[in-house]
Amino acid sequence: MKLKITHNNEGRTYYGHGKLLITSEYFVLDGAPAISLPTKFGQTLRVKELHASDHTLYWIALNSKGEVWLNLVFDTKEFECINAKTPEAERLSKMLREARKLNANFITDGKDRAVETKLEFPNEWGLGSSSTLIHCLATWAEVDGYTLLQNTIGGSGYDVAAAGHNTPILYQIENGVPHTTPAHWSPPFLDNTYFAYLGHKKLSSEAIKYYKEELKDKTHAINELTRITEQVLKCTDLETFDALVYEHENIVASNLKLMKVKDTLFSDYWGSVKSLGAWGGDYVMMTNTRSYDELREYLKAKNITTVFRWDELIIPQA
Repeated sequence: MKLKITHNNEGRTYYGHGKLLITSEYFVLDGAPAISLPTKFGQTLRVKELHASDHTLYWIALNSKGEVWLNLVFDTKEFECINAKTPEAERLSKMLREARKLNANFITDGKDRAVETKLEFPNEWGLGSSSTLIHCLATWAEVDGYTLLQNTIGGSGYDVAAAGHNTPILYQIENGVPHTTPAHWSPPFLDNTYFAYLGHKKLSSEAIKYYKEELKDKTHAINELTRITEQVLKCTDLETFDALVYEHENIVASNLKLMKVKDTLFSDYWGSVKSLGAWGGDYVMMTNTRSYDELREYLKAKNITTVFRWDELIIPQA
């Protein structure tokens, strides 16, 4: 069964942007302010009410190629999945149950519904397949996205916040409460800034577990990353930005006893390289003062072929 849900009055459509975390990876969990960029690629969730009233929810998930990768059916009385017992089905059941706990009126009228989700990026890219889903589901259920996240898969919440914004954001957790502020960040060196996908996804849950177990005293690092984030937002020249990236990478590496990606993969590269999000996977941000073709040839020699200019991946500033 493939659901066809249109944009007209037969259904409702919700959308969440993907994300990249530019500063304060890991330490955003403990109060360090972080810059996050929403991406042009995201996820759509479409809901259509059906004529039957059998307490049934049909859920189809499409990947970026339009192929079905989930085909689930739920009983909306308890949100039990009645056609599969997979980890994906269990996770989605939990999200739906938590949404109802937060809004007791969520899907309680007995009407059947059909949901179709559609990713605009390959799942393995790490741009936020889960966070965009949480955002869309929370918007549909009229509940707080951060609370829904914490009650299901956990995390800092910066990605759920970015999913609902069209501009860069400054995200910070203070006394357990998340704060999101739109941030104007459009320095003149953006044409020299690129994003490369390293070819494998790093599980955020594993990275967070390592961070919590490895580092107990985070105060000094948080203070330093706060300073760097503030300076990044004010920075107007590439040389200063490269120096801030170098300092940021050193702080995270020394505190978590991890190797910097510049040292492990790009020691012969002429610009700065910064890990984005969980170290060891997903994306890196690279500054480049040479031609785009030269950068692509350099990365191709390392079997890295997914490379974006800034304006190809990041939503432009108004």
